Amino acid sequence: MILINYKKNLLKFLIYACITLIILLMIVNIVYTEPLRIKSSIINSNIQFMNENTYINVNYPRFKNEEIDKIISNYIYDYVRKFKLMDKTKTLKIDYDIYYKDNYANIVFYIKNNLDDIKYKNILLNLDNNNIEYITNVFDKDFLEKSINEISYYKYEYSIYNKIKQSNINNHTYLINENMLTIYFYDINFENIDYYPYITINLIENTNKEQTKYYKYDKFIVFTFDNSPSKYTEEILKTLKYNDSTATFFMLGNRMKYNQDVVLKVYNSNNEIESNTYSYKNLTKISDQELEEEINSTEIIYNKITGETLKYIRPPYGNYNNKIISLNYPLILWSIDSKDTLYRDSNKIYNNVIEDSCDGCIVLLHDIHLETVEAVKKLIPSLNNLGYNVVSIEELMRIKKYTPQKGEIIRKIK
Repeated sequence: MILINYKKNLLKFLIYACITLIILLMIVNIVYTEPLRIKSSIINSNIQFMNENTYINVNYPRFKNEEIDKIISNYIYDYVRKFKLMDKTKTLKIDYDIYYKDNYANIVFYIKNNLDDIKYKNILLNLDNNNIEYITNVFDKDFLEKSINEISYYKYEYSIYNKIKQSNINNHTYLINENMLTIYFYDINFENIDYYPYITINLIENTNKEQTKYYKYDKFIVFTFDNSPSKYTEEILKTLKYNDSTATFFMLGNRMKYNQDVVLKVYNSNNEIESNTYSYKNLTKISDQELEEEINSTEIIYNKITGETLKYIRPPYGNYNNKIISLNYPLILWSIDSKDTLYRDSNKIYNNVIEDSCDGCIVLLHDIHLETVEAVKKLIPSLNNLGYNVVSIEELMRIKKYTPQKGEIIRKIK
């Protein structure tokens, strides 16, 4: 009798367990298959219009979902209507991509509009409730604010950083994929700059150090920093990193000796370290023994810290003679003097570099001045906007397929 009751109870338990499992599967199916169904049902819609002074060709997605499609069509038609009302000769082309994260769809519109420089707009949709969402519904607000403020602080000059810091993070334009989050600040009115600032937050750390670098622009210019390392070197490193740029740091042996952690940070980045001698003496006015000490001591210290050797020398003050040439190092001078040590003014430093910028030019800077740090934050975005990549000496030589000779004096690499 006990055995029969046991079997009946076991059977009831199994039936209840099966029913519970089926209900759970149905709930999961409802939650997860609806967004998948929406994704697979997307079709393309198009708006075309042309008259004597207007050309419009706009593509946008339709999800076959009344609520979602109304949101998208209202947004697009409002944009097109305002564009048509402008009394100018005008061209508008819009295409789109859709990026998914969890149950969110981020529709990114790629805009070619001859009336302004805005390249992207986005709509972030929740596929569960068919509503427009804010970016803070997808990512933690504290994470976003901290990342945006930190990157913009190092990437841009203070006036730009300050406006970004005071802005509403939900009003920016967001490009989302699995690896990164790119944020364009089209909603902010920046004065006296001819580009729109943006930042990129890496969501997955890239460990592939051998990845081929992609250059966005056609021209190249070299930033070099003398008298390095200093208390500002790490800040400049971050500015270079967030601006996707590199530079060459000409370091003094007596500063490397007492700042080995900074040397290693530069060495382990994508930037370059070369010799500015040991103590920045005028090499043309010292004895042969002193000259040997200035060069060799720097080499020994650098090798002890990194295990590597130095390839180039920048003679202090740019002074050299036949004795210096006979050292058999390529001597790296410069074609643009920023005069940062003379003026100690970020605007003057900026103007000196921008006015003389050219493809293959080498810029003399010093990372020992705060004004230089601020000038670099102004310079890189402006140079990018002028079509320049900011790179190191070694990088430029590789790009230009240039092989330096021993004792060669190099001011520019064509």
